[in-house]
Amino acid sequence: MRSGTLIAGRYRLAEPIGAGGMGMVWRATDERDGRQVALKQALSEGRTGRVLRREAAIAAKLDHPNIVTFLGEVQDGDEWWLVMEYVPSSSLGTLIHAEGAMAPGRVARLGVQIADALAAVHAEGVVHRDVKPSNVLVDTDDVVKLTDFGISRALSTETTWTHTGLVGGTPAFLAPEVANGEEPTAASDVFSLGATLFTAVEGRQPFGDAENPLALLRRVATAPIPLADDAGPLAPVLAQLMQRDPAARPDASTARGLLQDVVDGRDTGPARWKPWALVAVAVLAAAVTVPILWPGRPALGAGDQRTADPCALIDIAALGRFGATELEEAYSGFPRCDVIVRGAGGSYVDFRVELKPLRGAPSGRARQVGPITVVDARDRSDLCERLVVLPDDVGVLVTADHDDGPVPSDLCLMADTSADHVATLAGQAELPRRNAPFPARSLARTDACRLVPEEALAKVPGVDPATHRPGFGNWSCTWRSATRNTIVTLYFDRGNNSFNEQRDGRFASVGGFATYTEPGGAGDDAGCDVRIVDHTYSLPTGKTKAETVMIAVTGGGETAERHCAVATDLTKALVPVLAARR
Repeated sequence: MRSGTLIAGRYRLAEPIGAGGMGMVWRATDERDGRQVALKQALSEGRTGRVLRREAAIAAKLDHPNIVTFLGEVQDGDEWWLVMEYVPSSSLGTLIHAEGAMAPGRVARLGVQIADALAAVHAEGVVHRDVKPSNVLVDTDDVVKLTDFGISRALSTETTWTHTGLVGGTPAFLAPEVANGEEPTAASDVFSLGATLFTAVEGRQPFGDAENPLALLRRVATAPIPLADDAGPLAPVLAQLMQRDPAARPDASTARGLLQDVVDGRDTGPARWKPWALVAVAVLAAAVTVPILWPGRPALGAGDQRTADPCALIDIAALGRFGATELEEAYSGFPRCDVIVRGAGGSYVDFRVELKPLRGAPSGRARQVGPITVVDARDRSDLCERLVVLPDDVGVLVTADHDDGPVPSDLCLMADTSADHVATLAGQAELPRRNAPFPARSLARTDACRLVPEEALAKVPGVDPATHRPGFGNWSCTWRSATRNTIVTLYFDRGNNSFNEQRDGRFASVGGFATYTEPGGAGDDAGCDVRIVDHTYSLPTGKTKAETVMIAVTGGGETAERHCAVATDLTKALVPVLAARR
């Protein structure tokens, strides 16, 4: 197609001005009235032509000052064209590339208009599915027009497709649930709005760049949601638009109000930016959803321990300055999240965040980050630990642990930077929630203190089954003997589905469960661990993982093998309980 071509006997092509999700866009002149229009051409016949006509049907429903106006559709031979309002403008993506990070106030003003447009789109029962900077047109007066409904769909549509055969939308701006393969919703558009505004105010995409789109898709699906560093009063609003849980995000109309508050200079702190928290009220046996505004400052702390998400406390982008990062959500126990950091010279650092109950005041040099205390727990050349103390007697242990290769000189900087990030989050609201509940089969739904039959624990000399100390989320439990220096600990673990006797200890099959027994130490350090493989499962990435129950018996005065005998007896008593869960 060339400039000067007459389309459908009416529209004279002038120049290409862009490419939409499904076709080229040209500036053209309507020779009937002389006005400038934008013409969108399907890239090929067949499915893209059908999608173009579907876009026409969707666009015809929308009439809003911040949405590019649809003027009609025409056929020229075998080709279909959409006729749209021509907007002399630049895309927001072009502006970010040219100007870099924008001022929070300006971004909020643009955001108000995009949110208003999305509210109108959603009111018509349509999901845009590809909100991103390049689909936001901005004129010289900063008036916004949302464009490109090429992969949009009506909520009543049963099936969708994309030309990639993967997911619709641009990976860098997808909502996590969409990256995980779920169907896009209006809440997904709100996340993409937040990611678009994040990019504008920070001058970078929230999940970074990746040459491999599948790698970026995985990062969006699994990585913690980053916080905006330079957004000022816009930051708490972006945090809510980009909540991992779709149900926790405001709708587009509420998002518009929050962004307008930033424009008007009204408070957007934690007490202000959760006005859409919902309370279900039963009235005459009907569920009625009532929006309420929580008064005062929200409670700080871990909140419900089983839904607190340690991975959401990690700033992957900040760790990227120390090397290549790989998030490992199921590297160890349920209260923990790991990131492998591979740095210069082949250095290998296991960075982790772990939630744990606090008993007594922690020792070490302390500093304040807002209302939260950060304690320097351990400083070694190969390990740095920082403890973030929450007000509900929970600690967040941030550890940078050198594992292999040369020891990086900035190991403690990694721990300090990350601990400050955790403290900043913890000083604003309760810890973030997990994206989804644990599967029904998961040990995470089990109370470790109630798992071992009491009669089996009572056979351990000096142990009272009713006297125990639960760990975070009740995912571990400890019993101490009152007559001997013996400690029994049961905890749940996760890891790769790969076990061998050389590394994990002696293999035995007990009641159909694979077990591995590993004695170790002597004297006061004597102990024995028994690992029971409960079940295996697959992650969205394709990796196979295993959940295991660990029984550890330790303490002086007994040999490691004597401790193994106690652990083995407890294992035999425990296996029927595990079998009943299957």
